[in-house]
Amino acid sequence: MAHPAPVYLLVGPEEGEKQEFIRNLQQSYEKGAGEKPETHRFYSGQTDMGEVVSLLKNGSLFSSYKFVTILQVEQLKKADLQLLSDYIKSSESSATLFLLSHDYRAPAQLTKAVPKSQQKTFFELFEDKKREWLLRYFRRAELSVDEDAIEMVLELVENNTLEMKNAADKLILYFGKGSVLSADDIEEFIYHSKEENVFTLFQKITYKDFPGALEVLHKIMLSGQNNGVQLLGGLLWQFRRLLKLSRMLDRRYSPDEAFRQIPLRGKRNQKNYMTARSHFPTESIEAAIALIAEYDGRVRQQRGEAEKLVLEFFLYRLLLPPCCT
Repeated sequence: MAHPAPVYLLVGPEEGEKQEFIRNLQQSYEKGAGEKPETHRFYSGQTDMGEVVSLLKNGSLFSSYKFVTILQVEQLKKADLQLLSDYIKSSESSATLFLLSHDYRAPAQLTKAVPKSQQKTFFELFEDKKREWLLRYFRRAELSVDEDAIEMVLELVENNTLEMKNAADKLILYFGKGSVLSADDIEEFIYHSKEENVFTLFQKITYKDFPGALEVLHKIMLSGQNNGVQLLGGLLWQFRRLLKLSRMLDRRYSPDEAFRQIPLRGKRNQKNYMTARSHFPTESIEAAIALIAEYDGRVRQQRGEAEKLVLEFFLYRLLLPPCCT
Protein backbone atom coordinates (compact mmCIF):
# COMPACT_ATOMS: atom_id res chain seq x y z
CA MET A 1 0.00 0.00 0.00
CA ALA A 2 1.28 3.50 -0.88
CA HIS A 3 1.83 5.59 2.22
CA PRO A 4 1.36 9.37 2.39
CA ALA A 5 4.46 11.49 1.86
CA PRO A 6 6.78 11.61 4.89
CA VAL A 7 6.28 15.37 5.39
CA TYR A 8 3.83 18.12 4.44
CA LEU A 9 4.17 21.86 4.98
CA LEU A 10 0.69 23.40 5.27
CA VAL A 11 0.40 27.18 5.59
CA GLY A 12 -2.34 29.81 5.50
CA PRO A 13 -5.28 30.89 7.66
CA GLU A 14 -7.99 28.51 6.37
CA GLU A 15 -7.76 26.01 9.23
CA GLY A 16 -10.91 24.06 8.37
CA GLU A 17 -9.68 22.93 4.94
CA LYS A 18 -6.23 22.35 6.39
CA GLN A 19 -7.61 19.94 9.01
CA GLU A 20 -9.77 18.26 6.35
CA PHE A 21 -6.65 17.65 4.23
CA ILE A 22 -4.93 15.96 7.18
CA ARG A 23 -8.03 13.97 8.10
CA ASN A 24 -8.43 12.65 4.54
CA LEU A 25 -4.83 11.41 4.45
CA GLN A 26 -5.24 9.69 7.81
CA GLN A 27 -8.53 8.05 6.79
CA SER A 28 -7.05 6.95 3.46
CA TYR A 29 -4.15 5.30 5.28
CA GLU A 30 -6.46 3.64 7.79
CA LYS A 31 -8.69 2.24 5.02
CA GLY A 32 -5.76 0.93 2.99
CA ALA A 33 -3.72 -0.46 5.88
CA GLY A 34 -6.64 -1.82 7.89
CA GLU A 35 -5.30 -0.35 11.11
CA LYS A 36 -5.55 2.91 13.05
CA PRO A 37 -2.31 4.91 13.01
CA GLU A 38 -0.90 6.70 16.01
CA THR A 39 -1.62 10.44 16.01
CA HIS A 40 0.25 13.15 17.92
CA ARG A 41 -0.11 16.97 18.03
CA PHE A 42 2.49 19.40 19.38
CA TYR A 43 2.69 23.19 19.69
CA SER A 44 5.92 25.03 18.97
CA GLY A 45 7.53 26.27 22.15
CA GLN A 46 5.65 23.83 24.36
CA THR A 47 7.49 20.64 23.40
CA ASP A 48 11.15 19.71 23.05
CA MET A 49 11.71 19.20 19.30
CA GLY A 50 14.38 16.62 20.09
CA GLU A 51 11.66 14.49 21.69
CA VAL A 52 9.39 14.98 18.66
CA VAL A 53 12.14 13.86 16.27
CA SER A 54 12.87 10.86 18.51
CA LEU A 55 9.17 9.95 18.40
CA LEU A 56 9.19 10.16 14.60
CA LYS A 57 12.26 7.95 14.28
CA ASN A 58 11.32 5.26 16.78
CA GLY A 59 8.86 2.45 16.15
CA SER A 60 5.67 1.88 18.10
CA LEU A 61 4.25 -1.10 19.96
CA PHE A 62 0.70 -0.14 19.02
CA SER A 63 0.76 0.72 15.31
CA SER A 64 3.08 0.39 12.34
CA TYR A 65 2.50 4.03 11.30
CA LYS A 66 2.15 7.41 12.97
CA PHE A 67 1.01 10.89 12.03
CA VAL A 68 2.69 13.77 13.87
CA THR A 69 1.48 17.38 13.65
CA ILE A 70 3.48 20.43 14.76
CA LEU A 71 1.49 23.66 14.95
CA GLN A 72 2.72 27.28 14.79
CA VAL A 73 6.01 26.40 13.10
CA GLU A 74 6.57 30.12 12.44
CA GLN A 75 7.46 30.36 16.15
CA LEU A 76 10.19 27.71 16.09
CA LYS A 77 13.65 28.71 17.24
CA LYS A 78 16.70 28.30 15.02
CA ALA A 79 17.92 25.15 16.80
CA ASP A 80 14.50 23.51 16.46
CA LEU A 81 14.31 24.41 12.78
CA GLN A 82 17.70 22.78 12.26
CA LEU A 83 16.58 19.60 14.05
CA LEU A 84 13.48 19.35 11.87
CA SER A 85 15.22 20.16 8.59
CA ASP A 86 17.87 17.50 9.37
CA TYR A 87 15.11 14.98 10.09
CA ILE A 88 13.27 15.80 6.86
CA LYS A 89 16.39 15.01 4.81
CA SER A 90 16.30 11.41 6.05
CA SER A 91 12.68 11.12 7.17
CA GLU A 92 11.23 7.78 8.20
CA SER A 93 8.96 5.65 6.00
CA SER A 94 6.83 4.74 9.02
CA ALA A 95 5.66 8.28 9.83
CA THR A 96 4.14 11.39 8.27
CA LEU A 97 4.98 14.81 9.69
CA PHE A 98 2.61 17.76 9.21
CA LEU A 99 4.16 21.22 9.71
CA LEU A 100 1.45 23.86 10.13
CA SER A 101 1.47 27.65 10.15
CA HIS A 102 -1.46 30.08 10.29
CA ASP A 103 0.75 32.55 8.39
CA TYR A 104 1.15 32.45 4.62
CA ARG A 105 4.90 31.92 4.93
CA ALA A 106 6.85 29.34 6.89
CA PRO A 107 10.49 29.66 8.03
CA ALA A 108 12.92 29.47 5.09
CA GLN A 109 14.68 26.38 6.49
CA LEU A 110 11.45 24.40 6.27
CA THR A 111 10.39 25.65 2.82
CA LYS A 112 13.83 24.63 1.51
CA ALA A 113 13.73 21.21 3.20
CA VAL A 114 10.18 20.17 2.21
CA PRO A 115 9.67 19.30 -1.49
CA LYS A 116 7.46 21.81 -3.31
CA SER A 117 4.95 19.06 -4.18
CA GLN A 118 4.39 18.55 -0.45
CA GLN A 119 3.75 22.22 0.34
CA LYS A 120 0.20 23.55 0.26
CA THR A 121 -1.30 26.98 0.98
CA PHE A 122 -4.83 27.29 2.38
CA PHE A 123 -6.17 30.72 1.50
CA GLU A 124 -8.85 32.53 3.48
CA LEU A 125 -12.29 32.25 1.91
CA PHE A 126 -13.86 35.30 0.30
CA GLU A 127 -16.72 36.86 2.28
CA ASP A 128 -19.46 35.51 0.00
CA LYS A 129 -17.96 32.01 0.19
CA LYS A 130 -17.91 32.14 4.02
CA ARG A 131 -21.58 33.08 4.03
CA GLU A 132 -22.45 30.27 1.60
CA TRP A 133 -20.46 27.74 3.64
CA LEU A 134 -22.20 28.73 6.88
CA LEU A 135 -25.68 28.70 5.36
CA ARG A 136 -25.11 25.20 3.92
CA TYR A 137 -23.84 23.96 7.28
CA PHE A 138 -26.91 25.22 9.14
CA ARG A 139 -29.27 23.85 6.47
CA ARG A 140 -27.73 20.38 6.80
CA ALA A 141 -28.49 20.60 10.52
CA GLU A 142 -32.08 21.70 9.73
CA LEU A 143 -31.74 25.15 11.28
CA SER A 144 -33.09 28.33 9.70
CA VAL A 145 -30.86 31.36 10.21
CA ASP A 146 -31.75 34.87 9.08
CA GLU A 147 -29.28 37.13 7.28
CA ASP A 148 -28.49 39.25 10.34
CA ALA A 149 -27.72 36.10 12.33
CA ILE A 150 -25.33 34.87 9.64
CA GLU A 151 -23.58 38.25 9.65
CA MET A 152 -23.29 38.14 13.43
CA VAL A 153 -21.69 34.68 13.44
CA LEU A 154 -19.20 35.89 10.82
CA GLU A 155 -18.43 38.94 12.97
CA LEU A 156 -17.82 36.89 16.10
CA VAL A 157 -15.60 34.07 14.83
CA GLU A 158 -12.18 33.95 13.24
CA ASN A 159 -12.22 33.92 9.46
CA ASN A 160 -11.77 30.22 8.80
CA THR A 161 -14.16 27.31 8.40
CA LEU A 162 -12.81 25.44 11.44
CA GLU A 163 -13.84 28.29 13.76
CA MET A 164 -17.12 28.72 11.86
CA LYS A 165 -17.87 25.00 12.27
CA ASN A 166 -17.08 25.08 16.00
CA ALA A 167 -19.36 28.09 16.52
CA ALA A 168 -22.15 26.59 14.38
CA ASP A 169 -21.97 23.23 16.20
CA LYS A 170 -22.48 24.95 19.57
CA LEU A 171 -25.52 26.82 18.26
CA ILE A 172 -26.96 23.65 16.68
CA LEU A 173 -26.52 21.72 19.92
CA TYR A 174 -28.02 24.51 22.03
CA PHE A 175 -31.07 25.40 19.91
CA GLY A 176 -31.78 22.05 18.22
CA LYS A 177 -33.25 21.10 14.85
CA GLY A 178 -36.12 23.14 13.48
CA SER A 179 -35.13 26.35 15.25
CA VAL A 180 -35.19 29.75 13.56
CA LEU A 181 -32.27 31.87 14.74
CA SER A 182 -32.01 35.65 14.79
CA ALA A 183 -29.03 37.85 15.64
CA ASP A 184 -30.51 38.43 19.11
CA ASP A 185 -30.66 34.66 19.73
CA ILE A 186 -27.00 34.26 18.85
CA GLU A 187 -25.98 37.27 20.93
CA GLU A 188 -27.79 35.94 24.00
CA PHE A 189 -26.18 32.52 23.55
CA ILE A 190 -22.69 34.03 23.30
CA TYR A 191 -23.01 36.20 26.37
CA HIS A 192 -24.67 33.49 28.48
CA SER A 193 -22.11 30.80 27.62
CA LYS A 194 -19.34 30.32 30.14
CA GLU A 195 -16.51 30.38 27.61
CA GLU A 196 -14.09 33.28 27.59
CA ASN A 197 -12.83 34.57 24.26
CA VAL A 198 -11.46 37.68 22.59
CA PHE A 199 -14.96 39.20 22.57
CA THR A 200 -15.53 38.81 26.30
CA LEU A 201 -12.01 40.20 26.77
CA PHE A 202 -12.97 43.24 24.70
CA GLN A 203 -16.10 43.64 26.83
CA LYS A 204 -13.95 43.88 29.98
CA ILE A 205 -11.74 46.39 28.19
CA THR A 206 -14.77 48.52 27.25
CA TYR A 207 -15.52 48.95 30.95
CA LYS A 208 -11.88 49.71 31.78
CA ASP A 209 -11.96 46.67 34.05
CA PHE A 210 -8.27 45.82 34.41
CA PRO A 211 -8.66 42.99 37.00
CA GLY A 212 -11.54 41.50 34.98
CA ALA A 213 -9.56 41.71 31.74
CA LEU A 214 -6.60 39.95 33.39
CA GLU A 215 -8.88 37.17 34.64
CA VAL A 216 -10.38 36.64 31.16
CA LEU A 217 -6.90 36.68 29.58
CA HIS A 218 -5.67 33.99 31.99
CA LYS A 219 -8.69 31.76 31.26
CA ILE A 220 -8.18 32.12 27.49
CA MET A 221 -4.47 31.30 27.76
CA LEU A 222 -5.16 28.28 29.97
CA SER A 223 -7.71 26.95 27.48
CA GLY A 224 -5.02 26.86 24.76
CA GLN A 225 -7.54 27.97 22.13
CA ASN A 226 -5.74 31.17 21.18
CA ASN A 227 -2.18 32.39 21.10
CA GLY A 228 -1.09 35.98 21.72
CA VAL A 229 -0.98 36.91 18.05
CA GLN A 230 -4.56 35.69 17.51
CA LEU A 231 -5.79 37.53 20.61
CA LEU A 232 -4.22 40.81 19.55
CA GLY A 233 -5.58 40.30 16.04
CA GLY A 234 -9.10 39.89 17.44
CA LEU A 235 -8.74 43.01 19.60
CA LEU A 236 -7.36 44.97 16.63
CA TRP A 237 -10.40 44.03 14.54
CA GLN A 238 -12.75 45.24 17.28
CA PHE A 239 -10.82 48.46 17.94
CA ARG A 240 -10.87 49.28 14.23
CA ARG A 241 -14.65 48.91 14.25
CA LEU A 242 -14.79 51.06 17.36
CA LEU A 243 -12.68 53.70 15.60
CA LYS A 244 -15.07 53.70 12.65
CA LEU A 245 -18.02 54.15 15.03
CA SER A 246 -16.28 56.91 16.98
CA ARG A 247 -15.37 58.88 13.85
CA MET A 248 -18.94 58.63 12.55
CA LEU A 249 -20.32 59.86 15.88
CA ASP A 250 -17.77 62.69 15.82
CA ARG A 251 -19.29 63.67 12.46
CA ARG A 252 -22.77 63.80 14.05
CA TYR A 253 -24.12 60.52 12.72
CA SER A 254 -26.84 59.08 14.96
CA PRO A 255 -25.88 55.82 16.72
CA ASP A 256 -28.52 53.84 14.77
CA GLU A 257 -27.25 55.17 11.45
CA ALA A 258 -23.64 54.36 12.39
CA PHE A 259 -24.63 50.84 13.48
CA ARG A 260 -26.27 50.20 10.09
CA GLN A 261 -23.31 51.45 8.07
CA ILE A 262 -20.48 49.70 9.97
CA PRO A 263 -22.48 47.32 10.47
CA LEU A 264 -22.86 46.53 14.19
CA ARG A 265 -25.63 44.03 15.00
CA GLY A 266 -27.20 42.91 18.25
CA LYS A 267 -28.38 45.22 21.02
CA ARG A 268 -25.85 43.99 23.56
CA ASN A 269 -23.02 44.26 21.04
CA GLN A 270 -24.07 47.82 20.17
CA LYS A 271 -24.24 48.71 23.87
CA ASN A 272 -20.71 47.36 24.42
CA TYR A 273 -19.35 49.51 21.61
CA MET A 274 -21.12 52.62 22.89
CA THR A 275 -19.71 51.94 26.36
CA ALA A 276 -16.25 51.51 24.85
CA ARG A 277 -16.61 54.80 23.02
CA SER A 278 -17.53 56.57 26.27
CA HIS A 279 -14.26 55.35 27.81
CA PHE A 280 -12.13 55.63 24.68
CA PRO A 281 -12.48 58.88 22.70
CA THR A 282 -11.23 58.84 19.11
CA GLU A 283 -7.65 59.80 19.94
CA SER A 284 -7.49 57.09 22.64
CA ILE A 285 -8.76 54.46 20.20
CA GLU A 286 -6.02 55.48 17.76
CA ALA A 287 -3.47 55.17 20.58
CA ALA A 288 -4.87 51.72 21.47
CA ILE A 289 -4.51 50.53 17.87
CA ALA A 290 -0.89 51.74 17.83
CA LEU A 291 -0.29 49.92 21.12
CA ILE A 292 -1.72 46.68 19.69
CA ALA A 293 0.65 46.97 16.71
CA GLU A 294 3.59 47.49 19.08
CA TYR A 295 2.72 44.44 21.19
CA ASP A 296 1.98 42.27 18.18
CA GLY A 297 5.69 42.56 17.34
CA ARG A 298 6.69 41.79 20.93
CA VAL A 299 4.42 38.79 21.41
CA ARG A 300 5.64 37.16 18.17
CA GLN A 301 9.08 36.87 19.81
CA GLN A 302 7.76 35.12 22.92
CA ARG A 303 6.02 31.90 23.87
CA GLY A 304 4.74 30.14 26.97
CA GLU A 305 4.91 32.07 30.24
CA ALA A 306 6.83 34.95 28.64
CA GLU A 307 4.00 35.45 26.12
CA LYS A 308 1.49 35.64 28.96
CA LEU A 309 3.58 38.28 30.77
CA VAL A 310 3.80 40.39 27.61
CA LEU A 311 0.02 40.26 27.21
CA GLU A 312 -0.51 41.19 30.86
CA PHE A 313 1.72 44.23 30.44
CA PHE A 314 -0.17 45.11 27.26
CA LEU A 315 -3.44 45.22 29.24
CA TYR A 316 -1.75 47.33 31.91
CA ARG A 317 -0.57 49.80 29.27
CA LEU A 318 -3.98 49.80 27.56
CA LEU A 319 -6.23 50.22 30.58
CA LEU A 320 -4.22 52.26 33.06
CA PRO A 321 -2.85 55.81 32.62
CA PRO A 322 -1.26 57.39 30.75
CA CYS A 323 -1.78 55.46 27.45
CA CYS A 324 -5.38 55.32 26.36
CA THR A 325 -7.54 57.30 28.79
